[in-house]
Amino acid sequence: MKCNKAGTDTFLALLDHRNTPSAAVQISPAQRLFSRRTRSLLPMSAELLKPSTADDDLTRLKLRMRQQQQARYYNRGARDLQPLEEGDSVRIKPWKLGKKEWQPGSVRKRLDERSYEAQTPCGILRRNRVHLRKSNLSLNNNDTPTQNPVTRPPRDPITSTPVIVPTEELSLPSTSTTIPPSPTNEQDNSSSGHTEVRRSQRLRRLPTHLKDFVLK
Repeated sequence: MKCNKAGTDTFLALLDHRNTPSAAVQISPAQRLFSRRTRSLLPMSAELLKPSTADDDLTRLKLRMRQQQQARYYNRGARDLQPLEEGDSVRIKPWKLGKKEWQPGSVRKRLDERSYEAQTPCGILRRNRVHLRKSNLSLNNNDTPTQNPVTRPPRDPITSTPVIVPTEELSLPSTSTTIPPSPTNEQDNSSSGHTEVRRSQRLRRLPTHLKDFVLK
């Protein structure tokens, strides 16, 4: 993405990345694969391009220590999520870049400790537990999300008793049932309060810098 924004070659960037040694191992990925550095656009002496074998056991030990260090830093703030059951309604994290809306679905079955198979309107997907969030929405037969019915508390018998209103208050004035006059009669419109929508009659003048252009 950075190369596309900068307009540079992607393969040259990958070549430089694989030639760069990491801080923990002190050996680049190209040296671990070819036992030598690869030629790039950067100036380099011929001695550095000669093959030289590295200690494989020491390299594996350094890589293992680095993985353990990364796992220790990650586990400091990590916590176990509650497992999901079959049929639970979930929201699935979008896979495509740029999408933010989580897709509704339901858990079909549990495949592993953290892996689940989810049923969605688009098909069956396999996702990790961290990509699934439990939801109150469910999928019906038409694969459309519907909200579960909400149970309402029983009404208070005191407040549910009908209130007797006098007939004089229920009667409406005669003017409220009349049909509003048509907009063609200006006198009726002014008396009833309805005004006709009118456009401005102001003379419109184009800016001076547009005099040399033909505007349609």
